[in-house]
Amino acid sequence: MRRNRRRSLPAVAAAALTTVLLTLSQLGGAQVAHAATLFSDDFADGDTAGWSKSGGSWSVVSDDSPALQQARGDTADARLFAGSASWADQAVQARVKPMTLGSTGMVALLARASGATSYYRLALLPGDQVRLEAVRSGRATPLGTVSHPVTTDAWHTLRIEVAGTAVRGWVDGVPVGSGTGTLTATGRIGVQTGHATARFDDVVVTRGGTAPTSPPPSPTATPTSATPHPSSTPTGTATPSGTPPPTSPTPTPTGTAPADGSSVVARDGSGDFTSVQAAVDAVPVGNASRYTITIRPGTYRETVTIPAGKPYVSFVGSTGDARDVVIVYDNASGTPRPGGGTYGTSGSASVTIDGNDFTARHLTFANDFDEAAHDYGAEQAVAVLTRADRLVFDDVRFLGNQDTLYHNSANVDAVGRAYFRDCYVEGDVDFVFGRGTGVFDRCEIRSLSRGSSSNNGYVTAPSTMIGNPYGLLFTGCVLTTDSAAAQSVHLGRPWHPSGDVNAIGQAVFRDSVLGAHVKDSPWSDMSGFSWRDARFAEYRNSGPGSTVTTDRPQLTDAQAPTYTPQRYLAGVDGWNPIP
Repeated sequence: MRRNRRRSLPAVAAAALTTVLLTLSQLGGAQVAHAATLFSDDFADGDTAGWSKSGGSWSVVSDDSPALQQARGDTADARLFAGSASWADQAVQARVKPMTLGSTGMVALLARASGATSYYRLALLPGDQVRLEAVRSGRATPLGTVSHPVTTDAWHTLRIEVAGTAVRGWVDGVPVGSGTGTLTATGRIGVQTGHATARFDDVVVTRGGTAPTSPPPSPTATPTSATPHPSSTPTGTATPSGTPPPTSPTPTPTGTAPADGSSVVARDGSGDFTSVQAAVDAVPVGNASRYTITIRPGTYRETVTIPAGKPYVSFVGSTGDARDVVIVYDNASGTPRPGGGTYGTSGSASVTIDGNDFTARHLTFANDFDEAAHDYGAEQAVAVLTRADRLVFDDVRFLGNQDTLYHNSANVDAVGRAYFRDCYVEGDVDFVFGRGTGVFDRCEIRSLSRGSSSNNGYVTAPSTMIGNPYGLLFTGCVLTTDSAAAQSVHLGRPWHPSGDVNAIGQAVFRDSVLGAHVKDSPWSDMSGFSWRDARFAEYRNSGPGSTVTTDRPQLTDAQAPTYTPQRYLAGVDGWNPIP
């Protein structure tokens, strides 16, 4: 078992830190601001728990202390985000070491990120340039630039402070610039590289009432040559704004305030419960705030149900690696029930989610029903059934064969929305299906071979109700296979449960990479219903399986803005879980 070495501050030190008053020297007098540690990570636990990835190859490596590394120099935009989208005033500081930095390269620290492409950025650039920028939808506006030695294979200290509309940046204690920011009111923090490789360490986020009008003191030594202890401020670098250096990290791994309720599941008895369902059973009925169930490594062979009366439940894998925590069972639709009958498709689910506002991070849901060992008339075997609204799955794996992920809603008149970010889904026949509204953002969708040279199944089988304009959206995804033959997998077919003529499936694949296993005529009829009467489309896909033919409806450029993650998920309440 991997040991988590992120440690909280001792109680006295933590209390002192969260109430410390910072005296900030300014022109015209002194100003007092209040600071509290929101998040910190020195990566001593060896993982990236609490961070969400967007491109690149990220891992924790050994340096002068454990450090976060992005190792792909050919990636134009590799980002890792942490914290809460609700953070407003914040100061984020980190040690940053460029490893390679080409002529168009960049290594950066991000603050107040309201989305994947909108944030404030402090970037180390070639030619000994450091720039503070406001980035909106990927377009950067400079707020300040300074000429400063940018040395590869040496540590630099970057700091951004954002308070109200004031934005300021420092590199190794030297002010980079400041500006008035109207870009975002709240957001997370992050690290980023572009055409570069780099290491990051000692990330600390504090909350401040007001940004200083003068910079922190300049360092008394050259910080780029320093190799400090991981829990200290880099040697020779003054502590910006008078903030005391943390004596040890005080992270909440998700970057948010501690949950109102929480428990730990561990198979070896070291937690509060040894089964996931027992932890769910302990959640108060009607709980009105987030309840986090942290699950330690292991395979949990059980069926799990989150009832409708228990919203705001979170499952979090403790290591940050989705492969370490597996919740699995092996019922199929045709599996006999004790006492008579069979489970049916819905009843076969390893995990059933009926509680709204459920979230899951860094774990695996699976159904390992063995088709070869059974001869049932119905071999659908669901890993996860969702019948709730406002669900988020972040770095989650869904494993199965037929009907792996049943994304449904509470009833035919209800809309069940879910956001799948950086997930992995595998199966063969109809393995993403149902009437739910689901956005799959930067996911891997893997088709398993059934041994056929011509038909190895269907990725989707949506049954979206006619009154709902939004069913399944796959955006920025990659469609792969283990060994399915070329031209042998369909993108989908329209499912009409019990022949319901009002179930008019809707699915869009856009801006995704399609492997050679995807057919040139990728949509198929189902149970007498024509795919041409469904709402299927593609837009700007690439890869060997993306050849545009007369059997592949394409969105126009004018239509494309209607089919975005935000449009799919907004609903009547304006829900937007997208970072």
